[in-house]
Amino acid sequence: MPYADTGSARLYYELTGPNQGEPLLLIHGLGEQLIGWYPGFCQALLEQGFRLILIDNRDTGLSSKHPGVEYTLVDMANDIAGLLDVLKIQSVHVVGQSMGGMIGQILAITHPKLVQSLCLIYSAPDPAYLLEDDEEVRALLDQEPAHDRESAIRQWISSEQISGLEGFEEDWIEEFAAAIYDRSYCPDGFERQARALRSCPDLSLQLPHLRMPTAVIHGRDDRLISFRGGIASAVAIPNSELHIYAEMGHQIIPELWEDFVRVIGRNARRAPLSSDFQPGSGPSDEPNAQAAGTPAESTIRRGGSDGHR
Repeated sequence: MPYADTGSARLYYELTGPNQGEPLLLIHGLGEQLIGWYPGFCQALLEQGFRLILIDNRDTGLSSKHPGVEYTLVDMANDIAGLLDVLKIQSVHVVGQSMGGMIGQILAITHPKLVQSLCLIYSAPDPAYLLEDDEEVRALLDQEPAHDRESAIRQWISSEQISGLEGFEEDWIEEFAAAIYDRSYCPDGFERQARALRSCPDLSLQLPHLRMPTAVIHGRDDRLISFRGGIASAVAIPNSELHIYAEMGHQIIPELWEDFVRVIGRNARRAPLSSDFQPGSGPSDEPNAQAAGTPAESTIRRGGSDGHR
């Protein structure tokens, strides 16, 4: 199995897609494993010509576990920089969701030459945007870890319901949660990641130094991270565009995959090193103002070489 020893962690990763494709790194959120990226969403990205890099962050999945170690999101970003060094990949397009978006922002701040473009999905520059005043959300973050398979699966189903999965299908989620549990279950790792997330300082003062094209996607009905967190990142990053979707929670819902893939592809094409990169053919690369009954509340672009303001 493919592992990379970064010096600080041993990361499990998977590469898929054409060797000549533009490398696109997917960074998952709190406690999530790489199999949590929906196959249909990944396939849509592959059809755009990307070469995907999927990873298990430290303390999740098949990557190394770090009991007794307190670490930060900066350490997790450095893990990824080390992975790219091992793979001899000079730079990548980055898509990060939730906590993965915060790690992506830190990677862009601390290793700007590694990041050609950045896409942040329901993320924020500051853990203050976590909606911990919501009793269900706080209970989710503070819950005692399950100690058996059935309890762990029940917890996973509850978290998906809170996340606002549109068209919630409990049977499918139960099957998926079982696969997650059977692959690797590390509740202590979740707690360590949660502490790293909560201790992250506000990144807003550093984000204005970023120069890579950035797309920010957020759901107005997100119950875990306020959509105002997405707005804050977009306002702070000079070369950014913002997409706020009504009736979208803390999930990459299938009805919006096509729209998100267009946003990611066009944003990648704006990167200077990607001037010859043309995402796969299909519908217009312009994002939809409305998609599958989930209209975009707003689509805003700021600055950049394309001249939109």
